[in-house]
Amino acid sequence: MFLQKTILFRLGNKNSQWAQLIGIFLAIITVLMLIKAAAVMFDSWQSVRDFNKCVEFSGVKELSSLSSAEQLLAQMRYEECKDSLYEITGAQIPGGQVSLTSRQAATALTGPIAGFFFWAVLFMLSLSLLFNKTVVLPIEEVESVARPFHRRK
Repeated sequence: MFLQKTILFRLGNKNSQWAQLIGIFLAIITVLMLIKAAAVMFDSWQSVRDFNKCVEFSGVKELSSLSSAEQLLAQMRYEECKDSLYEITGAQIPGGQVSLTSRQAATALTGPIAGFFFWAVLFMLSLSLLFNKTVVLPIEEVESVARPFHRRK
């Protein structure tokens, strides 16, 4: 047999409005982080979109028709394109590959999009805290009943 108790955790009441105060601070923080996440998301989209243009501009695709100095310059520009893509999105391009595959593009964009939606969900949570005066969370506590203890004679 188990005993079940429910303990209520109450945040805020008529006199003290802790839930609204926490909601205000959380809303300010999440709005700022939403702006940052949106900027990172759009930067990632732009860098993925423009990677192939950057590679074409570097001239690495026609290395055989270039002189040795121009080949070195083209490879340096190509490495700069790869480094820029890696710094912004975290996507790495293997050595012999000169274009971005759709799987690599999707992988590069998944993180920033997920970060944006994470902060959007937290913003919704902050709005619910902001517009409620009290928040009550039930905490369930289960206790097991010990069997009776008899003394030996």
